Amino acid sequence: MNNDYWDPKIELMSRKNLQNLQLKRLRWQIKRCYDNSLFYRFKFKKANVAPEDIRRLDDVEKLPFVFKGELREEQRRFGVNRYLVTRDKLVEAYPTSGTTGEPVLNFWTEMDREYIIDVTARTLWSMGLRSEDVVHNAFKYELWAVGMAIHRAVQKIGGFVLPIGDGKLMRQIEFLVKMSPTAILSTPTLALKIGSKLHELGYSGDDLTLEFGAFGGEPGASIPSTRKKIEKLLGIDAYDYYGLMEIAPTFASECTEKAGLHWSEDYHLVEVVDPKTSERVEEGEKGVVVITHLSKEATPMIRYWTGDIAKLEYDKCSCGRTHARSPGGIVGRTDDMIIYHGISFYPSEIEEVLRLFPEVGTEYTITLTDQDKCVVEIELDPNFVSQRRDVYSLRQEISEYLTSFFGVPIEVEIKNIN
Repeated sequence: MNNDYWDPKIELMSRKNLQNLQLKRLRWQIKRCYDNSLFYRFKFKKANVAPEDIRRLDDVEKLPFVFKGELREEQRRFGVNRYLVTRDKLVEAYPTSGTTGEPVLNFWTEMDREYIIDVTARTLWSMGLRSEDVVHNAFKYELWAVGMAIHRAVQKIGGFVLPIGDGKLMRQIEFLVKMSPTAILSTPTLALKIGSKLHELGYSGDDLTLEFGAFGGEPGASIPSTRKKIEKLLGIDAYDYYGLMEIAPTFASECTEKAGLHWSEDYHLVEVVDPKTSERVEEGEKGVVVITHLSKEATPMIRYWTGDIAKLEYDKCSCGRTHARSPGGIVGRTDDMIIYHGISFYPSEIEEVLRLFPEVGTEYTITLTDQDKCVVEIELDPNFVSQRRDVYSLRQEISEYLTSFFGVPIEVEIKNIN
């Protein structure tokens, strides 16, 4: 093994060879989704696309997006049995956070678990983790796959892991002082809390053996001021870390060059699209990150709309790795929180519901009126406008769905109807 890379054959692969590998895996994935999933077969037929239509990588744009609201609805209709493999092949399941809705279960086969461990080991290796390191793993373990993925990846590398989890602050301090870890992994918020408490107790970064840390699970590590504060408090190099339960808990990270998130493109096809037009943006332009599983067996995502904003660049990093990067990491989300009748939700979740109705066009607005009403104004797809007799029943159906989904009354209005 080249000591600079976990898997040099993959990480240094030429762009052409990487794209050939992606296409081979993409065609395999689309075929099995079409054959084994009612959910995907319905979506593909609705979009008038079949597996044989995927001949080039760019043909992935023919496929419809998948939104989180659709996954919730699928789970409601069919229960948790939404995996593509037989039950005996499953080994684990983890839910999404369910912050503003019902958690969605994501299943892993043994092959899925091995791919997640491998890609997590790759990310940790790119940040400098080696077999001699002692890792203070302060990511949550309970029903959150990030903690377990890192735990197993550290062991695969040969390192020593302290499974502290995200528990009591003083226990974190005790482990950091007494167990002499060389690396820490946590959310940015927890890292800041730990650092502040250490300084309150009279410690500085010089008193610790920590050398570097990786921070994810929430925004922060990619923000220069936050990164700088974490580094100062803990006396370390701080790296940005990214994962998404629907895709993989830990699959994109910075390398020691700190030149942006490296995407694991052999396992994931990553696109960036304009949030308004849904068309791909040019290289270096910001847009919504859309991800397709190329190898996931149990619950693959095809063109999953993450809602996260980033840009993609394809030039080779100075570290030598050839996979696409996102300089600046995840720079935000497409949505802003709305608080209505005590319930918090985001515009993207409204959109998730609207996209379940093919009659709804691209544009929509959400208004909180002076009369304390939440009104969603939509436009219709031009192909549906002529079917005027269905318009008002459609409006009522969408309104009832939104009201039921969020638990608060939401009205729907349709634009440009005479």
